[in-house]
Amino acid sequence: MLLPSWLKGTSLLAVALAAGIALGVSYERRRLSAHEATGAHHMMDRLHDELGLDSQQRQMIAAILARRQGALDSTWHTLQPHVRATLDSAHQEIVDVLRPEQVVKYRQIVELRHHGTAR
Repeated sequence: MLLPSWLKGTSLLAVALAAGIALGVSYERRRLSAHEATGAHHMMDRLHDELGLDSQQRQMIAAILARRQGALDSTWHTLQPHVRATLDSAHQEIVDVLRPEQVVKYRQIVELRHHGTAR
């Protein structure tokens, strides 16, 4: 079955925006390392409150999170350039389909969604 080109374009735009949002969230979490400590602290507080952790459990979970953070950072560092390149390629393909006046609006939409990560 052949899909109409407007549906293909709309689908591609939706996928690109969703991927961009996911990338933006991941990037912001990684970039704001000061907030990571706050995020881990917040997570520990939430686990403590909701699960009733004792001090030994709290210590052990904090150690697990700290130990795994390096692996998460390393994985993101490896994947991020590939994700960025894929998103950039998708954005360019979308721009190639749009009329000039649509390109301006599209870039504004992407910029607003990604808080400055659009190219």
